[in-house]
Amino acid sequence: MHFLVSRAACFVHPKSPFSIMATSTIVSSVAFTRKARLRGVVFDMDGTLTVPVIDFPAMYRSVLGDEEYLSVKAKNPTGIDILHHIETWSPDKQRKAYETIADFERQGLDRLQIMPGAAELYNFLDSKKIRKGL
Repeated sequence: MHFLVSRAACFVHPKSPFSIMATSTIVSSVAFTRKARLRGVVFDMDGTLTVPVIDFPAMYRSVLGDEEYLSVKAKNPTGIDILHHIETWSPDKQRKAYETIADFERQGLDRLQIMPGAAELYNFLDSKKIRKGL
């Protein structure tokens, strides 16, 4: 039996509302001669285990300013790596940026919601002694 896994490390369980968990980019073709045992699952938080509540565009605008945000977004339409972007800034400017990001994260914690089915999936993985990571 051959499987092609592209752009995802997957966990599939028919009773889970999380039918596929994509966590990383993997491109390979694997031939299995015996049943493979799932040893662990690595999760992302926003949109996987928790309902996304942080307004990332607003956070980026607050850190970068409107003009720089639009410029960076135009160069990176698939997403902005804000931490990578600000690492070249002066220490004082970095400190202010990290404070702004921390404020948005704290506000997100106040509104944090667990994704429906996440607790059941965790309990299922735990019952099968499957390791979990964030």
